[in-house]
Amino acid sequence: MQFKKFTFLILTILPFLGFAQKELKITEQEKEMSLGTRNAYVVDIPQAKLKDVSSDFKKYIKKDAKGKLNDEKGEISLLGAVNKNISSMPFTIFGRFVESSEGVTVSIWVADGESFVSSKSSPDKSIAVNKYLKDFAVEQYKQAVKEELENEKDKAKAEQKVLEGFVKDQKKAESNIEDHKAEIANREKKIKEEEANIGTAKSNQEKQKDVIAKQNAVLNSVQQKLNNIK
Repeated sequence: MQFKKFTFLILTILPFLGFAQKELKITEQEKEMSLGTRNAYVVDIPQAKLKDVSSDFKKYIKKDAKGKLNDEKGEISLLGAVNKNISSMPFTIFGRFVESSEGVTVSIWVADGESFVSSKSSPDKSIAVNKYLKDFAVEQYKQAVKEELENEKDKAKAEQKVLEGFVKDQKKAESNIEDHKAEIANREKKIKEEEANIGTAKSNQEKQKDVIAKQNAVLNSVQQKLNNIK
């Protein structure tokens, strides 16, 4: 019995497991980029789409920057990015993106001067880069979930219309039943009227038979009278 209850509980919550919020975790990894293998900050953004993330990333790193944006061989870079939390001076940022069925993996490299930022070489700047990437990832995740929300709203509206259709079907059937009941009542009334007509016709037949019998008697009497004339 307990196993059945547990199974029912799992089946009940299973459809909602896919809607659970996923953690956005920034990690540091040594990854290949245009300048070789360098320390990268990496985050997986669930549900995101490559074209949206790439486009928004360009806008994100261009904020307050005056440098030229480059997009070559799947790597976006900007010389002259500005973020005072990372550095008091403009810095260079690189970004690469990999799309999967789960979302988009974003990898960024930040070069402050001649060196790339890492938690080992520059802990304070590393914290700022973490936040810089986390803020971007959070916004992208929100946008992806907002799109999901709109899709689910559209589905909910569609399902509501289906329900409304079923409600109309029910009301139509109920209305038809009332019409049929009225029709039946009308037919029953007519049947009673016709039954009364049958009774009246039978009564009239009996009366008419008496009339005919009397008339036949008169007819016979006259015929007899005629026959007796000699």
